[in-house]
Amino acid sequence: MVTSQERQKANLAKMKKIMEEIESTTDDSDLIVELHELLKKPYSLSLKWHMIVFKSEIDKSLWYLEDIRKEEIEIEKMKRRKRKDPKEELNQVNCKFCEIMSAFKLDHQMVYDTKTNQYKLSKSRVSRTTRENIFAIPKSMIGKGKLQWSEAVKQKWGEDTIGQTELLERDLYNRKSMRVACNNEDESIF
Repeated sequence: MVTSQERQKANLAKMKKIMEEIESTTDDSDLIVELHELLKKPYSLSLKWHMIVFKSEIDKSLWYLEDIRKEEIEIEKMKRRKRKDPKEELNQVNCKFCEIMSAFKLDHQMVYDTKTNQYKLSKSRVSRTTRENIFAIPKSMIGKGKLQWSEAVKQKWGEDTIGQTELLERDLYNRKSMRVACNNEDESIF
């Protein structure tokens, strides 16, 4: 018979595998649905605060993935247009400067340089068109059978003071529950 702990451990491992599959494929709709289903299940071994941060990071990653999907669709449209009408004349198009720049260098962004008082192109830390490592933070939180506060999370969210407080409260509650159980056993003996 499978215990709750083993089930939680298996579900977390399955979530990590699903996130890795989403990063490597464009056919990800079913995988995202499965990921949401796994997120609905209880994970009592993990701290509630860690679960809140984990779900928040997955939501951010999925939101970012939606932008990547849009970029992928636009790139495909541009490729099809180039193949269809290469002899067509260039027309004047009104659009934002940042859109023009992103069309040329998708992994760059416009950044204001305070020293020169000018805008310049800067390479983005994460490419806007790749799925690679989109779930880096949530995957780093999955530990041995429960969620943990990883270095990647610490860099983004800071120290785990809320988690430490929750851990102390959980410990105090368990001690109090054990005292009550011991007292009930003592009373039943007499």
